[in-house]
Amino acid sequence: MKERQVVVILHGPSGVGKDAVVDALRERIGIHRATSTTSRAPRKGEENGVHYHFVSREEFEEMIAAGEFAEYAKVYQDWKGLERRELFDPLEEGRDVIIRTDVQGARHWRQVMEGAISIFLMAEDREALRARLIARNSEDPESLARREAELHAEMDDVERNDYVVLNRQGRIAEAVDEIAAIIERERKNPDRPDVRLRVEV
Repeated sequence: MKERQVVVILHGPSGVGKDAVVDALRERIGIHRATSTTSRAPRKGEENGVHYHFVSREEFEEMIAAGEFAEYAKVYQDWKGLERRELFDPLEEGRDVIIRTDVQGARHWRQVMEGAISIFLMAEDREALRARLIARNSEDPESLARREAELHAEMDDVERNDYVVLNRQGRIAEAVDEIAAIIERERKNPDRPDVRLRVEV
């Protein structure tokens, strides 16, 4: 049976471990993480080509005019978007692609991209998720309250995904195993459409 590469849309609430899962999948199966491009300046610790592709505002707007983006938007005063090459070059090279996003991004990609699979990553329960957020020591009370409010929007989106995967505390390997198995299965799924953008941005 012929295999076709997969685009995975991975999202889930803050603190659930999305970055750790993506990093493990990159090491395990060589999946390509689709890296966004932004016109804002790098923040401390951010690396070009790793966290974002950093370009000037003028360069970004030239790229828009040239039709180089699969999607883009202005966030506050800065542009942010995902270049087509981040999706389609790896697919042509025979590599799977993962888009790590939030609930709004997942909704967008499900609307504009055909053939992708959407995976919701979740902790054991809300209390476990809250405990992880607190343990990060990066959330003040206001930020924690906002994250918890965002969780409601994420949970409302669960049934719109193709798969739900639990990332239990201290058992990330199990989540990675499950997602790797999903990708392998979807490569062989004859009913999954080829990956393409339904609409132009």
